[in-house]
Amino acid sequence: MATYQKLDMVIETVGDDDAQTTNARGTSKAASVTREVRKRDFSFKDYSKNRQISPQAAKFGNSLIIPGVSKEEKSFAVRQQAGLCVELFRSILSNFRSSEPLQFILTLLVDITEDHDTTALLVKKHNGHELTPLLVAILGRHDLFCQSQACLCITRIIAFSPDPMEGDQLTQLISWITSQLKAGNEYLECITKALMSFLRRQVYRVPFFEAHGIKPILDLLDHRINFQLQYELIFSLWMLSFEEYIVSRMKEFPVAIVLSDVLKTSSRPKVQRIILATFRNLIEKSDPETADKYAAEMIHFKAVQVLTILEGRSLDDDDFEDDVKFLQEKLKISLQDLSSFDEYSTEVESRRLEWSPVHKSDKFWRENVMKLNDNNYHLLRCLIGILKESSNPTAMAVASHDLGEYVRYYPRGKNVIDKLGAKELVMGLVNHGNTEVRMQALLSIQKMMVQNWEYLGKQLAATS
Repeated sequence: MATYQKLDMVIETVGDDDAQTTNARGTSKAASVTREVRKRDFSFKDYSKNRQISPQAAKFGNSLIIPGVSKEEKSFAVRQQAGLCVELFRSILSNFRSSEPLQFILTLLVDITEDHDTTALLVKKHNGHELTPLLVAILGRHDLFCQSQACLCITRIIAFSPDPMEGDQLTQLISWITSQLKAGNEYLECITKALMSFLRRQVYRVPFFEAHGIKPILDLLDHRINFQLQYELIFSLWMLSFEEYIVSRMKEFPVAIVLSDVLKTSSRPKVQRIILATFRNLIEKSDPETADKYAAEMIHFKAVQVLTILEGRSLDDDDFEDDVKFLQEKLKISLQDLSSFDEYSTEVESRRLEWSPVHKSDKFWRENVMKLNDNNYHLLRCLIGILKESSNPTAMAVASHDLGEYVRYYPRGKNVIDKLGAKELVMGLVNHGNTEVRMQALLSIQKMMVQNWEYLGKQLAATS
């Protein structure tokens, strides 16, 4: 994906499922409920008798739900009578109250809007966007199936609307999507597909980002989810990464770190492709300092090794090969310029500490301890944040150790640590259930309280 000039074309085909994807979707809760909904006895004629819809609309609606009618036949019928189709759904969505018939109607509308050309015709020439307020209202119901189906329809419709959604409706839609992007949501596959449709329009990307939409995506990618959900979530990140403003702010989140983790474990070519395409945008659309930060994260979390493996594969994809070469060249340059302190900073900021060599290097601490005071003690605050928030014993042990080394090598370190409240946090770990955390907390406290470090070292050596 070198230039990405055909972004719309790529987005329009993103829903095309291969056999494995279709099988995975077929076993989901959403697919199961949809199958049950389709089996229900339903007739639009009943609503014509009550004068909720016209006889013509009822006849048209019933023609769409004849058993055995294919998607292609359904799309053709809708395109032939697009105006009547919009009238049907406008009338019937205005009057529905009970969940079961509403589930049937929304399932039918999902089928219709799945075809991009059909949806574009409904919206651009027959005011299909007028359905949007009626669908947004459904997001407030207490039926997650109806909500998820309505959300999917909304995002498909507004992708073609002449005027972008805005105001309270947009706020409600984004709020609902972000609240539903969570592990354990049985209708997550509907939400991820809706998110892709939503972000295909550039105008919605910054509002989504500003509504803290990145974090739930990354949280989900940190969980064990199937490859199709991974792909759709990363595809959404890729679309967001076309906006320079968003890329400049993404550095506040572990985007490159999480994607590096997925890249290391995924064997799916389409997941690998979209990750590399996102990596490329992160670097190309950033200022030099931010690009260096992203590159350092990719290097530290082993993306370089994966690129070496991918370089030897033949996937018959020029864009993919171009991305691999681009990233290899950029990361090679960054690796040459990367200092031990750059690596340390990347590791601390990621909050994923391990016993890498710098932590126990006297030379490193002598040369770099003063840098922990930069930016209002930013790195020290990250270490303290790990002690407050992390549940990883290794990260907590390393953070305790590093705070002790800071006091050991910086003459005024004890005062700074006291001021930032780190001493109390470390002391609170001396009774921790993990032996390594306990030991490092005790050693750190000793360093904070004892001044003669050489004497302390000899004493510790004598007792070991």
